[in-house]
Amino acid sequence: MSETIHVNISGLKRLQSRPPIGEYLRDIWRTRNFTLLNARTSANRNGRDTFLGRIWVLLDPLLQTAFYGFIFGVILQVSKGMDNFPGFLAIGVVFFRITTRGIISGGNLVRRSRAMMSSFNFPRGAVVIGETLKNAIDGIVPAIVAIVLAILWQLDQPVHWTVIMVVPVYILAQFFCLGCSFVVARACAFVPDLKSLVSLVNRGLFFLSGVFFSIERFVNHPTLELLMKLNPVHQFLTAVRVSVLDGTVPTSFTWLYIAAWSFGLTVLGFLYFWAAEGRYATLR
Repeated sequence: MSETIHVNISGLKRLQSRPPIGEYLRDIWRTRNFTLLNARTSANRNGRDTFLGRIWVLLDPLLQTAFYGFIFGVILQVSKGMDNFPGFLAIGVVFFRITTRGIISGGNLVRRSRAMMSSFNFPRGAVVIGETLKNAIDGIVPAIVAIVLAILWQLDQPVHWTVIMVVPVYILAQFFCLGCSFVVARACAFVPDLKSLVSLVNRGLFFLSGVFFSIERFVNHPTLELLMKLNPVHQFLTAVRVSVLDGTVPTSFTWLYIAAWSFGLTVLGFLYFWAAEGRYATLR
């Protein structure tokens, strides 16, 4: 005699469904422990399979600073008139990567995770949040190396208490990265060719954010100077530099500007990513 099995399917959801925004946020909150654990276990993987291992986490910012210092400081002579060019450059190079990492990492994020997205029903935004958390953890050591290098290069001056201002700037930078990742992840998921454009934009930002030169060089070019001041990445670098090198607190304008970009881009990017939630599971 066969036994009839009754299955309650009332709680099941389609993989291609897009829940209401409130429910979506609750689902992301429920997966927070997994997201955080995955970010922690994935962080600092670079160099694990090499001879020097995790020493590369320390060497990478030092070598990059030395390389760009030789190119722009020695060959192109952009360091003229700057008291602490190595410190200025170290902060620029390292914190530029920290601030813009969301642009690059978001490019292949959804397609790299499409097998999991097509097999399990979970909020796909958790993947973007987890990647941002991983990048935030990865950036801590390079950030400390850059700050220490900048301080060591001006030992004739006391260490300023304002260096602690780097902490809230770093946190805001992660929200900025999160917003960028949401936007880039969705855009590149459905139009993979955009990854080349994203890479080009990131390269352009490198030269327009004052990574290796001071904005004061363009005082006679007010339009270009204004464009650089409106660049949020430049404002992030400025906030770190004045806190570490000059011993001053970033201006109210700087705080408001980077906060508006960070939280505004996070909210808009999240909504943009959520709007396509039902389509990620069907990617091929």
